Amino acid sequence: MENELALQAEKKKAYMNEYQVMLHDFMHSMPIQDELKDQLHKCILATKMNDIRDFGNVKDVLANIISDIVNGTLTITSTLRAVFVGTFNKAVERSSMKVTYSSPI
Repeated sequence: MENELALQAEKKKAYMNEYQVMLHDFMHSMPIQDELKDQLHKCILATKMNDIRDFGNVKDVLANIISDIVNGTLTITSTLRAVFVGTFNKAVERSSMKVTYSSPI
């Protein structure tokens, strides 16, 4: 069973750069549920990390998110609310930046 888990972890790392691999190993060393670790893998893959500064920033953000999940501060409700508010504000910002243009027909 341990060999199977190690093989799965190595397969996941095949698509990561060195900083993503370091972050993956760090997150998997933390005492958190396996399901959360699997979801973090997706976040790691989706995050651009080109240098050690990027790695440090991403590690700090993910560590804070994990801490908030563990202590109950971050819940599905609060997360959905924050995502909606952020997305809505971004949409409003984008719409105010667009120049009104009507094409002649």
